[in-house]
Amino acid sequence: MIYWLFPKLNPLLPTFLLCPILAILIGVCFAYFKGNIYLGLILALLLPLIFIATNLETIAVNIDAWILYGFIYAIITFVAYKMAFSQLGKSS
Repeated sequence: MIYWLFPKLNPLLPTFLLCPILAILIGVCFAYFKGNIYLGLILALLLPLIFIATNLETIAVNIDAWILYGFIYAIITFVAYKMAFSQLGKSS
């Protein structure tokens, strides 16, 4: 999907830079606003669609990458949530 806007984008940029940063931001935002972390984890699972979802054929071929990276981003989100939540508890 991101390639519709930026067709010459290097595939490693969203995979290793943009999506982990977004996963961290999701975790911190859900901790700060005291949101349900399960919703944040679902959002993190969907993050790989940013760079996989160009068409249905691409999604079908890369379903394993979607699951793998989705779980990695969910773990990053959960760790960021726990770290931010513990810091917010200390400052209150």
